[in-house]
Amino acid sequence: MTQRHRGIFSFLKHASVYEAVQSALGARAVRGQFARIYVRAKAGDRVLDIGCGTGAILAHLPAVTYHGYEPNARYVERARRAFPDRGTFHAGYFSANSAKSLDPFDIVILSAVLHHISDAEAFDLFALLRQILRPGGRVVTLDNVIVEHQNPIARLLIKFDRGRHVRSATEYKALADRSFQHVAGEVVHRVFPPSTYFYMTAQ
Repeated sequence: MTQRHRGIFSFLKHASVYEAVQSALGARAVRGQFARIYVRAKAGDRVLDIGCGTGAILAHLPAVTYHGYEPNARYVERARRAFPDRGTFHAGYFSANSAKSLDPFDIVILSAVLHHISDAEAFDLFALLRQILRPGGRVVTLDNVIVEHQNPIARLLIKFDRGRHVRSATEYKALADRSFQHVAGEVVHRVFPPSTYFYMTAQ
């Protein structure tokens, strides 16, 4: 995983600072839209959330069987306090050994993950995710995206993002194409704060 950790970015390691920044950027509305339109979880679904952060997506999901993986232990602690009975949170990276210990999933969420990892890491991750999905299961992703004629403020926010691998829509789709037969995506522009997101579904 490649991301910036020094300078001002070091403060984002603290869960309270991270949540404050997310709130200022309108993350609650984005998560709600993501959950409602793209994740579309049903009660009883098995959901895997890789890079789950503080588990905030759970506020927008029905009663699902939820497993979240997050390398930042501080975020995991906050998630466990906020959602003690809603899911199981794992401190660390999701790996092949992690997959072996879990039953198959209906939905895998990668929210703001792909722009933090290299192409090689993404190819390996999608190959692993295909193995742990139930028949008909889906991987749904959300990331910043680079597009032509982009709002200059949105482009500036991407420049200062911790992730070092913000891509075009075509490049994001190519990451999933190796492992999944059906890959579709949509670019969505937000007016305030100015931002551009790419939502992708792989089946």
